[in-house]
Amino acid sequence: MRNLSLPFALLISVAAVACATESNEKVYKLGKNASAIQGGTLDTSTSHNYVVGVTNRYGGVCSGTLIAPNLVLTARHCVVPPDGQEAVTCADKFPANVAPSAMGVTTSANLYRTKNYYGAREIITPPDTNFCGNDIALIILSDSIPDSEASPVTPVVQFSMTDTSKVGAKVVAMGYGITSPTANDSGQRRKREDINILCIPGDSSRECTGGMKNMVDSDKEFVTEGWVCSGDSGSGAFEQNSFEAGHPYVLGALSRGPQTDEECLAAIYTRTDAHADMIVNAGVKAANEGGYDAPEWTKPASADATAKPGCEGDTCTDTSATEPAGDEPQTTTKTTSGCSTSGTTTSSNAFGIVALAAMTVLVSRRRRRA
Repeated sequence: MRNLSLPFALLISVAAVACATESNEKVYKLGKNASAIQGGTLDTSTSHNYVVGVTNRYGGVCSGTLIAPNLVLTARHCVVPPDGQEAVTCADKFPANVAPSAMGVTTSANLYRTKNYYGAREIITPPDTNFCGNDIALIILSDSIPDSEASPVTPVVQFSMTDTSKVGAKVVAMGYGITSPTANDSGQRRKREDINILCIPGDSSRECTGGMKNMVDSDKEFVTEGWVCSGDSGSGAFEQNSFEAGHPYVLGALSRGPQTDEECLAAIYTRTDAHADMIVNAGVKAANEGGYDAPEWTKPASADATAKPGCEGDTCTDTSATEPAGDEPQTTTKTTSGCSTSGTTTSSNAFGIVALAAMTVLVSRRRRRA
């Protein structure tokens, strides 16, 4: 482990991004605070150490997910330097990443207390630099995190998240963000379970229709009720059933979402299955550099994709992926830079008809990057 000794006061100087509509264009405006899981509970369980804090020397704190001993999934806006701009839109481009040497990753549940960070060797991002649908990044660490410290989880890359035999209707959110848009309490890992998935492009039963169409800017994204805020950027959406079984699937990396002055609303995640080739290639590369066998999720899926994994009759005991990945090609790009800034996400309370209508109006006015 490389001891980067990043001061926490520097780490929580985060850039949060809000969205508004100007001339019918969605605009993401910069804010100042970091965030945490709204209504969540403090999570200090070492069994959840696959949820990691992602920091950089330029100021910023994000969250991430350990998907291999030396490989972290996070948001792309967490690995670019703060630029001081007042706003970005989906048409804007991601700048070049900062140097990997500026990055730090920790498994500690409390960033106030940790002193040791794992350094980064390489950052991998999609070739398309447009913001929406490409807000996803992978960090290959210089050293592997021992299994005794954190056990990696499985990214959904061998099958589509629209497969309802493997992906249920709810997710778990865990991250280091603030608990409300006005709070200044980031830096401690929090958890909230049973968050509803609101819509998934291409899912016949959960298609983004009506007002929800205004929530999604790309078919490489999906939307949940939220309960996440600034500082939770890059955190994973963990499929509820697999989480409860102790073998979590991570469905995506938190990108952004709408919020009011009082609360964070629905959360928009970048899908792992939409970037499957990039993630698989990164997993193989990380294994080669780390000197361990590549994870099962990097290998061709079993030809028998007719049954839910580990199921016999009505009993299921395993959540391993078995379906082949989608046909859409993904390109892996390597950068020699990578720093993390965090923004705000969003959250939402119960989504009745009235609440959903109100949220749709807010989406057209204000949104925040996680």
